[in-house]
Amino acid sequence: MNCETAYLGNYLRQPQGCRRLKPNNCNWRIVLVTLIKSASKWILHGMQTAQGIICAVGLVACTFLIFAQVINRYWLHFEIMWFGDLALYTFIFFMLAAAVVTTWREGHVAVDFLRERITKNKPTGAAVYRVFLVVLSIAVLGVLLPIAYEFMLRALKYPQYGSLVRWFNTSWMQITLFVALAFVLLHLLIIARRDVSELIKNCSAKFRRRKV
Repeated sequence: MNCETAYLGNYLRQPQGCRRLKPNNCNWRIVLVTLIKSASKWILHGMQTAQGIICAVGLVACTFLIFAQVINRYWLHFEIMWFGDLALYTFIFFMLAAAVVTTWREGHVAVDFLRERITKNKPTGAAVYRVFLVVLSIAVLGVLLPIAYEFMLRALKYPQYGSLVRWFNTSWMQITLFVALAFVLLHLLIIARRDVSELIKNCSAKFRRRKV
């Protein structure tokens, strides 16, 4: 990786019109791979930031609508009937976005008692446990995602609108469900890649210790 960084740095420091990929121990493929990795990290960071912003905006909007509904019901008494429905729709969007954010932050609620008893002072066992959980999660999503896709197609074909919020297409929620599950799957695949790499490192280190 040091070779990749040095070669890429020397390449980028050249004037733009004079850049040439010179033969070296690190060839142009390494430069391309490094650029792809950097672009992937940048895109992933952008997606995570956008998902966090959507989640925060949904939380604020949902809280504001519920607060306005309570104020109107007990003090203002305006004939506004759609506060509750719009707050419910906003809450659903917020929860779907929150599921995506919680996945890449690995903040889902989990029972750690069994894991701590089994994998205590066993880094390889802990790595195997993490890989097992993420693979199980991916398998469950593999079952749910086609179903959500069918719901999305039907929602696109037969749109339905709210009874009180007339302009709101409730089919948007089914589309958002599929999109959220797709992002959850993407983040789980990234986590799985990290956990599998960690498991391989632990197994390699354990094998080397035994060999010595």
